[in-house]
Amino acid sequence: MTCKNCGNEMRDDARFCPHCGTLNGPDQSAGQSAVPAWEGPEDGGKKKKTGLIIAAVAAVAAVAVVLVVALGGLFSNPKKQVEAAFVKSAAAYAAAEERLGLPDIQQWQQDKAIAQRMSLELKSINSDLVGMDLSALSGLGLGLSTNYSGAERWLSYNLRAYWGEEELLSLRAAADDAKFYFNSPQITGDVFYGANTETLGVDLAARSAEDAEEIKNISFNVFDLIDQMLEQINAREMEKAVSQANKALWAQAKVKKTGARTMDINGADIKTAAYRVTIPEEALYQYVDDMELVLAAMNYFSIYEEMLRSAGLPQDEIDNIMGDLDTLDLYGDLADSFRDLVDELGDLELNVCLSGGYVAAVEYEGRVDGSEMKVSVLMGGGGEYVDDVSVNIESPSLAIDIKSSGDHGLKSGVYTDETTARIRQFGSTLARVTSELTIDPKSQKDNLQWKLGVDSSGLSIFVLDIKGDLTLEKDCISLDSEEVSVRAVGMEVCQLALSYYADCHPVSEPVSNPRLVTQMDEEELMAMVLDTQERVMVWGNEMEQLFLTRLPQELLWDLMSVY
Repeated sequence: MTCKNCGNEMRDDARFCPHCGTLNGPDQSAGQSAVPAWEGPEDGGKKKKTGLIIAAVAAVAAVAVVLVVALGGLFSNPKKQVEAAFVKSAAAYAAAEERLGLPDIQQWQQDKAIAQRMSLELKSINSDLVGMDLSALSGLGLGLSTNYSGAERWLSYNLRAYWGEEELLSLRAAADDAKFYFNSPQITGDVFYGANTETLGVDLAARSAEDAEEIKNISFNVFDLIDQMLEQINAREMEKAVSQANKALWAQAKVKKTGARTMDINGADIKTAAYRVTIPEEALYQYVDDMELVLAAMNYFSIYEEMLRSAGLPQDEIDNIMGDLDTLDLYGDLADSFRDLVDELGDLELNVCLSGGYVAAVEYEGRVDGSEMKVSVLMGGGGEYVDDVSVNIESPSLAIDIKSSGDHGLKSGVYTDETTARIRQFGSTLARVTSELTIDPKSQKDNLQWKLGVDSSGLSIFVLDIKGDLTLEKDCISLDSEEVSVRAVGMEVCQLALSYYADCHPVSEPVSNPRLVTQMDEEELMAMVLDTQERVMVWGNEMEQLFLTRLPQELLWDLMSVY
């Protein structure tokens, strides 16, 4: 039959025309007008409902199209994919470090508040190494403590050598704003001798008419110099500058997807998406320039110049000295070396492989300094992305392999790491360095173990083994170990005890009995010199008697012959 509305052919049993939707079936009563099916009856009930459904379907379809187009454009952009992978990888390593609970030492430095103390003591020594009894040397130790508060402009420095309960020598220095003091109980007794560094030149000129003009300009403040130094090595500012340089470099990079690769990533077969990243030669030159500016901040040239000026040197002599220092521009020489490398490389081309949204591999292959070079960095492959990483560098004659694995993300609650670095020449291993580290941040007792070893041709050259208590908190870090073992060529050399503590709560140590040397008259100065000489002689005699009493004669004479 044909449709009464549009005239097109339709099945005899069809109630609605498939072409125009008009009701044509046998149930249509006489005289009823032909109405398209989607309009429904004029009473509006089904007509409104059907219209809303169609509109909703159309709206959903339109939104879906927009999302497909937008997201399709985003995820099909190779550069954005690679960039997102690098960001995700960096965030993974940062999160692992945060879980370990390391203190924010950069913040301590920025706040200019830090206290440290350290001691290293000889517990025992292997007498078989020299064929005589060395046990008397046990108990020899060295201790160091520092306190620095930039806000209070206070600095103290204490160095002491001891032998068991006997203190051999103690040296103390303290700076209270512009006043700098020195003391040693064995040499100066209970007196802290010092000077005002800001008026040093004027004070000395007043005592010496002959050289007054040359020395009267000597003036400096230790804290001003420290502030200048800290400003130049502000870690956060340096990180910011490096980040900006990295972004500028990446902005010039060109990325092209090259396909899919199945790779051996640290022992696991991983399916990856491969990309070709090309960084233009001009962008590399600019990057070297940017990094040179960052590193130049650590040259301290301005501080050296300020120190020389504070010492009262004429400007022409300062210029000569600074000119000589310019020849020691290590960072500038390093930057020149990288520029030479860029000259040879031209555009830098890297293969970057992604897996699971992370960077799985970065590879380079080309000629460096006239030789074929292959470099690869592989990340992931283990249970957690941050757990495994390896670096391989190969040239025709030399190769370096570094592999690190363990529970770096603290999935088990304990940080573990096994790192091996191997140096090979023409296929044969020259040396191997191994490190095994375990840290349990939830425990405060026996929670650190670290073993560092160096071997060559299968022979153990050096082994350092440390076991102790490590505390990691937001405002402090401490390590106490009574078990530090040193071995060489398979033999135990000695056992040491190590202690280290640092926090951001420096304690000001008052200077007792201070005496400003520049304010002493001639008689007082002479008395000071004579008293110091006498104390040095007494101390020397006491040390001689102590060593004669404690050391075997054979060992004593051997030590004396050395010196």
